Amino acid sequence: LYGPRDIAISAEGQVYVTDTGNKRVMVYDREGNYLDQWGGAGIAAGQFEEPVGIDLDLEGNIYVADTWNQRVQVFDSSHFYVREWPVEAWYGESVVNKPFLAVDDLGSVYVTDPEGYLVIVYSNEGDLVATFGRYGYDDSSFTLPSGIDVAKDGYIYVSDTAGHRVMGFEPLP
Repeated sequence: LYGPRDIAISAEGQVYVTDTGNKRVMVYDREGNYLDQWGGAGIAAGQFEEPVGIDLDLEGNIYVADTWNQRVQVFDSSHFYVREWPVEAWYGESVVNKPFLAVDDLGSVYVTDPEGYLVIVYSNEGDLVATFGRYGYDDSSFTLPSGIDVAKDGYIYVSDTAGHRVMGFEPLP
């Protein structure tokens, strides 16, 4: 691995790792044995430029934040490309521009935009649903949002790296 950034675990116990520096996703079993990999550097479907965030939906589809290609790519449980959508963010290639994502139980996809100080919410088909955040230190602002997860009850948790805090938000309507 070269610069692993995020992990996701399937219902079957497979461990998915974004191997950011090698521009791929690695798959292991729960004991750490190698199972599969896909990706490689590029702009074509299934290729990556700086894959960072990764998560799975309830059907086992895998969502990857393909940072420098400014898109989210979706793969099925057999690791085949399904679809993608553009992300109007992630413009810089700085060391802190590492977006993460989370998929809630309803299929909404939440992505962080570290240098845009936002969380962007999409449907699982890539339709823009909502955005929230701005630069600042108050309870609704970020200084560098990175990690994100959504609890079973819909509450949204975001690590604000430069703000040295984890923030919680009520479920979106």
